[in-house]
Amino acid sequence: MGLFSKKIESYLGVDIGAGSVKVVECRNDRKRARLSTYGFAEMETGSTNPTSNLGSDLDGIAATLKEVCGRAKVESKRAVTSLPIAAVFSSIISLPIMPKKELPAAVQWEAKKLVPLPIEEMILDWKLLTSDEDLKKDASAKGGSASGGKAIRVLLTGAPKGLVQQYLTVFKRAGLELASLETEAFALIRSLVGGDPSVILILDIGFARTSMVIVDAATPMLSRSVDVGGKDFSRALAETMGTDASTAEQFKLDLAVMPNAGAGGGLPAILPRTLAPVIQEVRYGVNLYLSQEEHRGRVVEKVILAGGSALLPGLTDILARELSLRVFVGDPWARVMYPPDLRPALDTIGPRFAVAVGLAMREIT
Repeated sequence: MGLFSKKIESYLGVDIGAGSVKVVECRNDRKRARLSTYGFAEMETGSTNPTSNLGSDLDGIAATLKEVCGRAKVESKRAVTSLPIAAVFSSIISLPIMPKKELPAAVQWEAKKLVPLPIEEMILDWKLLTSDEDLKKDASAKGGSASGGKAIRVLLTGAPKGLVQQYLTVFKRAGLELASLETEAFALIRSLVGGDPSVILILDIGFARTSMVIVDAATPMLSRSVDVGGKDFSRALAETMGTDASTAEQFKLDLAVMPNAGAGGGLPAILPRTLAPVIQEVRYGVNLYLSQEEHRGRVVEKVILAGGSALLPGLTDILARELSLRVFVGDPWARVMYPPDLRPALDTIGPRFAVAVGLAMREIT
């Protein structure tokens, strides 16, 4: 090592889904994420728990993760991973104006009334949505009083300690250091939205479920999940084609990367009925969000798609028609530096790596 050489920081973003494991390694290049390597492996965890992608075989998941890291030739041992949106309690709470030093105790007190489990069994985190400038203005207007007036808005999140311990176990057995753990919502915002101040709906269509996140000013304001995902498209396609599930799955994957695929029928024909529960959930979530007093006058600007099924032919057109919104496939590589000759390959895998990319960026940007 040279006398003035500088240690290069790099981090792994690890997305353990219900149907695969994705790994992205990025290094810190002057506070910008530069892609080092990536890898993935198809693997059904066997989880029947809608709030977790981990099944009972933690050793199997750890072995797969270790294998993926080996094949991708990752260098870092420091990893960031995420909890599924369905596994995380999330709520925006309002508190009276108070000195900032009193907020932790107030949030803890409010959390006791809201979280679905005893607070001793939860790991809690919170983010202040009211700016420091607004806090000072409100406190000054009231002479520092904690009563009356505007409210302080706080994003409260929580996850079961038992589930977090399972993730710690998996990473330890895979020979990795779990540096951070966050919700999928924040990872998706980091890779797909950045600092966009508008109201955006992210729709992440995974293997077993679809998660939606309404993002306002780069903050997750409402998150919901529905148990419909890529496996349901494959099952419907298998029934339509009269074939087995594995053949239908491969046909679906082929269609997703072929130009003008499915123009004559096939998969696009089964999409509307398979998507119906997703569309219903999205409509409900959007109406719920926009009906709240503090969001009156706001408008959802667009829908960004992520997940392994985001590239299915006809999907953006169907969603745009049913939701009356502009729909785009997200590009998680837009905020990452990478060799230009990798672009065709990255375009093909991009949507399914949206969470992993956002996780790899967490400690860098």
